[in-house]
Amino acid sequence: MKSVFESLFGGKRSAETSTPVGITAYSQSNVLQQRMREEKMTHGQTVTANLSPVRLEMSYGRMIMYFCPMKSIEVLDTLNEGDGGTLPAEAKVTGLRIPDRFRPGLYTLMNVTLSSNGTMQVNATSKTSWKAIAR
Repeated sequence: MKSVFESLFGGKRSAETSTPVGITAYSQSNVLQQRMREEKMTHGQTVTANLSPVRLEMSYGRMIMYFCPMKSIEVLDTLNEGDGGTLPAEAKVTGLRIPDRFRPGLYTLMNVTLSSNGTMQVNATSKTSWKAIAR
């Protein structure tokens, strides 16, 4: 009964709902790899970074991220130096979610950890956010 009153009279509100973000074989991981090379990143390196722009498209109930429009990686902090080795070709994302109020389009993905140990990994942090890019 308490939750009914809370919802009617502005009590506690539930957390914003979100949709998981993933990648597919068509997400063009080679573009991510190229942008990492341009930033002189190597195998084993981990940084906190902004990726911009990335494209999000809805597919079968989840949001798919594409690296194809990405022009830059803005390195905010180096968490672990690399070993100088070659960057891997495969990419994966972990923990990325986008609020349901956001729509498919171009975004800057802010404050993620980007690492390259075995696979290129884009991981959400407690500070990860999305900023829409106006067209």
